[in-house]
Amino acid sequence: MENLQKKVKSFINMSIMMSLCFTLLGIVFLIFPEKSLDVIRWIFCILTLAIGLFMIISDFSRKSYIPFFSASAIGAILVIIGLVFAIYPDVMSIFPVILGAWFVVNSVSSLRFNLAMKGQSSFSAAMLTTFLTLVCGILLILNPWGGQISMMIFTGVMMILYSISSIVDMVVLRSNLEKIEKSFKKYIDRIEG
Repeated sequence: MENLQKKVKSFINMSIMMSLCFTLLGIVFLIFPEKSLDVIRWIFCILTLAIGLFMIISDFSRKSYIPFFSASAIGAILVIIGLVFAIYPDVMSIFPVILGAWFVVNSVSSLRFNLAMKGQSSFSAAMLTTFLTLVCGILLILNPWGGQISMMIFTGVMMILYSISSIVDMVVLRSNLEKIEKSFKKYIDRIEG
């Protein structure tokens, strides 16, 4: 059980660190919106091209063939996506929609976690931040804004709100870790006994 508690604490610390990095990235988006958009586009281009080429090369160097799965086809699609983003910078206007979808999915899973913590002291704060993140995600999907600079500023604000929500969730989890462990132990004892 101690090993599980160490892993959960490690996960909490990692999540808080990632949220702090996300907050810094959101602040950079607010301060340098135009340059941020261009940097994100090039990072995305390089990553998709590299991963796509790696998948194609590794698929052709593999001695056996896996039916119903073609790493070459997926790699080729990634290379095409990378080239499209490199050649047509206006494609970046879909970035807020993708980010909004991620916020919505993450908010729904946070909502499930928060409902499991109902009755705890920081339940209201966690529910509020989850609700705000969900609303922000929906806004990003429905109205990603016209101008790319305003989009990056808006995205920066959403990333900061998302990070704050995530940090609140992790603090709530950390503060209730002993209660969760006791409940989990009772449940395991009932199953074994």
